[in-house]
Amino acid sequence: MCVSEHIEEVTTKDEIWRARPVNSRLVGIVVARDGMPSIVEQRRRLTAFGVPIAGFRHPAPNVAESWEERLDRLFGRLERGDVVVVTSAHVFGRDAAEEVSTIAELGLRGIIIKVLGHDSAVR
Repeated sequence: MCVSEHIEEVTTKDEIWRARPVNSRLVGIVVARDGMPSIVEQRRRLTAFGVPIAGFRHPAPNVAESWEERLDRLFGRLERGDVVVVTSAHVFGRDAAEEVSTIAELGLRGIIIKVLGHDSAVR
């Protein structure tokens, strides 16, 4: 399965809304991970694009939750047609294999994924 068929890079605010099914939700996801911008910076970039981060809170570093438990919680909150917007595909896994697996599973569930481009500008 080609992961790129499930992801679209966006560089302008208007592109986030393209191909969004009627009555779908726009969901921003941020993750604390080495090699990624801070949670605050990810949130700033997403909100600048008008992407809501519902119930935003800084993740507690001492939470004993496995990656699988986090994915189960994420999948349980998303519905077919929802549009997930992230600053980087690295949000979806701790390594390339997890990223590919998570993105493929979201695609199979009918979740649309949009990644803010590195040179994205709010327009």
